[in-house]
Amino acid sequence: MKRIFFTTAFLASCLLANSEISTNYTYKDYDNSKTKTNGKTLDYRLLHNFENSQIVINYEDSLTKRENEITKAKLTSLEVEKLSMKYLYHISDDLSFKTSFINIEDNLAPTDDGKIYGLGLIKSMNSSTEIKVDTYLSDYDDFNANQYDLIFVKRFKFNEINFMGQTGIKYIDINGSKYGNYILKDNYYASYFLNLNANYNGFIFGLGFMDGDRLFAVQDDGLKVEHHALEQSKTYMISLGKKFKDIDLISRYIYSKSDELPENRDNVRSKFVSIGFNYKFNL
Repeated sequence: MKRIFFTTAFLASCLLANSEISTNYTYKDYDNSKTKTNGKTLDYRLLHNFENSQIVINYEDSLTKRENEITKAKLTSLEVEKLSMKYLYHISDDLSFKTSFINIEDNLAPTDDGKIYGLGLIKSMNSSTEIKVDTYLSDYDDFNANQYDLIFVKRFKFNEINFMGQTGIKYIDINGSKYGNYILKDNYYASYFLNLNANYNGFIFGLGFMDGDRLFAVQDDGLKVEHHALEQSKTYMISLGKKFKDIDLISRYIYSKSDELPENRDNVRSKFVSIGFNYKFNL
């Protein structure tokens, strides 16, 4: 999977113009988890614009350490690789079509070899307002998960500060009851989120909040998925960064509360700290 991504990235980067490459490192820390202790995730992303289209390819490589809660003996680490792709086509000045795909390789979870297919539409109401409608089908061996997103985007300016606000809802319908040997008790989940980002002279600041239960949720515009049976509830995010001429640097802190379903463990707290680098080819 890694070879496929880097070969594609190399061929696309040869075109240079209208392309972006980025990498993101995330340190993960878990509190009150049954077996998870800490870990890391590396993301490599390529974005390329051509004519009326845009393609994004993301490769994710993740390692999470595990140990026995009582004896502290080391357990097999959780290793995950994901390859995701998104294609966006501008039908007209105010309407765009999106499709996406994710492939999962996991050494422990029943959702190994899972595949997620996405479709979406973006409608511009005016120069500052958008409405997005997305649907995702997550295809796993024991069950499927259907997700429906409705997102409202608003851009505005106050003094010299440019703002972008997003709010939306996620509805998830799980078709099936088994996650390996565990029986899923709920099949319907709904959540909402609020994000606000600000840009002042190239300095970036962001706040985000997500509330309401979700399970096997697709995130990041179809490029990420929470494929473990970890029932998320509240998530908080803060980001800081700086935009230069061709380079963006950004850091994020994410705090989440969740329940580990197969382990029957409530009030698991996850803390993620990440730093990202993005380079734009402007030829």
